[in-house]
Amino acid sequence: MKMDWKAAMLAAAMMVGGSTVASAQEAGIYDASQVSYNAIASDCGCATDVACGCDAAPACGSDCGCYSDCCCGGMDWFGCCEHGDAWTLFGENDCGVTIGGWVSAGYYGNFRGVNTNNGNAPVAFRQISNAPTVNQVWLYAEKAADAETYCFDLGYRVDAMWGADGPDTQAFGYGDRYRWDNQWNSATTNAGEALYGSAIPQAYLTAAWGDWEVKVGHFYTIIGYEVVTAPDNFFYSYAYTMNYGEPFTHGGILATYSGVEDTTLWGGYVQGWDTAFDNWEAQATFLGGISRDLSDSTTFTWAVNAGDWGKTNGGNIYMNSFVLTHDLGCGYSYVFQHDLGVQTNIPGEAAYWYGVNQYFFKEINDCWSAGIRAEWFCDEDGARVGNGSGSYYATTIGLNWKPNANVIVRPEARFEKFDGIYGNGATPYAEGTHDDCVFYGIDAIFTF
Repeated sequence: MKMDWKAAMLAAAMMVGGSTVASAQEAGIYDASQVSYNAIASDCGCATDVACGCDAAPACGSDCGCYSDCCCGGMDWFGCCEHGDAWTLFGENDCGVTIGGWVSAGYYGNFRGVNTNNGNAPVAFRQISNAPTVNQVWLYAEKAADAETYCFDLGYRVDAMWGADGPDTQAFGYGDRYRWDNQWNSATTNAGEALYGSAIPQAYLTAAWGDWEVKVGHFYTIIGYEVVTAPDNFFYSYAYTMNYGEPFTHGGILATYSGVEDTTLWGGYVQGWDTAFDNWEAQATFLGGISRDLSDSTTFTWAVNAGDWGKTNGGNIYMNSFVLTHDLGCGYSYVFQHDLGVQTNIPGEAAYWYGVNQYFFKEINDCWSAGIRAEWFCDEDGARVGNGSGSYYATTIGLNWKPNANVIVRPEARFEKFDGIYGNGATPYAEGTHDDCVFYGIDAIFTF
């Protein structure tokens, strides 16, 4: 009997969506973007202490630690360990400059038996199939602008990386014009397809005073939930919305205001999507948004980018995203994201894309957490992914294992189905031979 993957994924999405509306997340440890998320929540450091009602565990608020010997809802076989402080190679010097980074490598394959450099397409960032890959070798240097200690302070940040994720992280918004890090590729196929490359995804200055901070240069977007940096995402693979529906980086200026209680406001001018300092295309867009804590456990974030998309891309762009995150307590958390984008004034009709992602996480203990991501991405006019008009349905299940404070291991399985619309009979998986596919992978991240 042929499995109806679409129905199965929709059922999974409905199951996850039955929870309450979603939560705010704490900033990622690498400050990957202006809005960085960490949805794994617990009541007092070790989720099993309160969530499982272990008799041996002290009350919430004390020094919890971990209790691998206590049966927690049948999860006692997930052993736990004390992490301690993370080891750093450089750390922070006396001038407030922090230097650090990470290395991530893994393996991503498919059950269709395709073993090529593009065999996992259109899965974002993970196209190389059934082969070990070094994904990110990352180094950053940062001096945060300190407005609390000083009336006025300056800061900066620079990121540099190399790996299989390099070509997808470059400022490719210039098209075929090689500007900034565009086409810094160190390994390509005979057909010219990039396999490995380098990128400088961030290089900016900041000025902070009072409740204001202004960022000028090349920086990550504030749009969306997932980010490029591996340690700041739960899953090894990325959602369709993150890769095909949102910008990664911008070049321009962005102001942040935090003078309203429980609220952060952004507003600024940027040169379209995924560009750095060259604006030959004459892109001019507004980037802004608002993030507000609706309660101690729930946060709403909305961000928008709109304006003239320039000569190369053509027309005007409007794209917005909102994210609701909710800490359910007892180690459970939920995230809801919706994206909508439209490119107008192009030959023919305007191109639309939109989607919904849902995430459900469970922190089992300090070393183990589990998650599920149910996503739907509609490329209504076939302008984003490139397989014609249709909807992509994907359900990803995974684990995070953190044996110590410097290592994260992320196994996952991903189930996908493509549903062509308007009579489109495209089969995007397994090099154009199937309309569904099952993927699997595992990676390890070492931070320093």
